[in-house]
Amino acid sequence: MSAADAGVIEMKVPCDPRFLSVVRLAVAGAAARAGLAVAEIDDVKVAISEACTNVIDHAFVGPAASASATFTVRINVGEGELRLEVLDEGAGFDPKHLPAATVENAAERERGLGVFLMQGLMDEVKIESAPGSGTRVLLVKRQAR
Repeated sequence: MSAADAGVIEMKVPCDPRFLSVVRLAVAGAAARAGLAVAEIDDVKVAISEACTNVIDHAFVGPAASASATFTVRINVGEGELRLEVLDEGAGFDPKHLPAATVENAAERERGLGVFLMQGLMDEVKIESAPGSGTRVLLVKRQAR
């Protein structure tokens, strides 16, 4: 492990909602280590839950669905900053087809608010995906100054 990787934790997570609590606990501990405040840690736990739930609900459908499917959560702890990546090798999608994340359209929907929540709670959200090539979600939270 290089010095650059010293603050990186990587977990392979089964595509099963029963493991979300394990992810939240690991992320909360890492967020505390990064120096985030309690309210910021709560925001991070909601955002990572939404990102992981999207994988569980959407990444492995149809022929790609498998009881043994997993995804990766990468946690990078910095001084005053936490960087999270959720990576899957599932079906992927075209991010251009995500509904616009606005307060107006969020109020009209009962589901599909995960990206909206992530964007509202985190300092940076980046989604990379393409049909047939999986998805990478980057979430960044910085310590309030």
